[in-house]
Amino acid sequence: MSALALLAACGSASVAERDAAAQTGAAAKPLTIAGLRIGMSAPEGQATLVRDGWNVRTSAGEDWAATVDRETKRQRNVFPIEEPKNGIEALNARKGDEALIVEFQPTPGGDVVKSVKYAAPAAGRTPVQIAAEMTKRYGGPGSSRVGSPTYEGNWCSGGDPCRTVLGNRHANLQAKLDDYGKLNLTLLQGIEADEAWQASIKRAAGSRGPAKSSF
Repeated sequence: MSALALLAACGSASVAERDAAAQTGAAAKPLTIAGLRIGMSAPEGQATLVRDGWNVRTSAGEDWAATVDRETKRQRNVFPIEEPKNGIEALNARKGDEALIVEFQPTPGGDVVKSVKYAAPAAGRTPVQIAAEMTKRYGGPGSSRVGSPTYEGNWCSGGDPCRTVLGNRHANLQAKLDDYGKLNLTLLQGIEADEAWQASIKRAAGSRGPAKSSF
């Protein structure tokens, strides 16, 4: 058993290391971080992290009803807008030196994951080693740069040109080793999903009909 696989089996490896060990010799899997994927429900995401030993803390946010109500009031120029926070806006999780920030967005079916950010020390791994681990986990990147002491790799979906983590139409992931020896992974849902979500809010608000007046 390799050292990387041994760390994964013992539960001592970082997310990136365990993902790489599980992916050795296999085809690339969907873009995930710590078992989280874009569109995953908040309860499923929390359960996944708790099951894997993460210490999870959530921040309250507006649910779907409050979000639609906010848009309805905005369209009718009703200010100030104050809505109850019965949903989940974000999640912060820690496990040892590893940290996660997960952002959610409300939908008619509940809050779902829209972005995941992971950070942890590189633990002495070189840019070349990290590049190999990321390729084992996610397949060949759409673009990458291996330097000293940094690394950056980008994975995109939906046929997007894959040069950066920002501005892509579909879900995309970036792995980046910075100058300070920290590995950062970022998973975003993409512009197309965000635009569709914004449009669904406007449709839901518009379906409530025009504002009523006694005059």
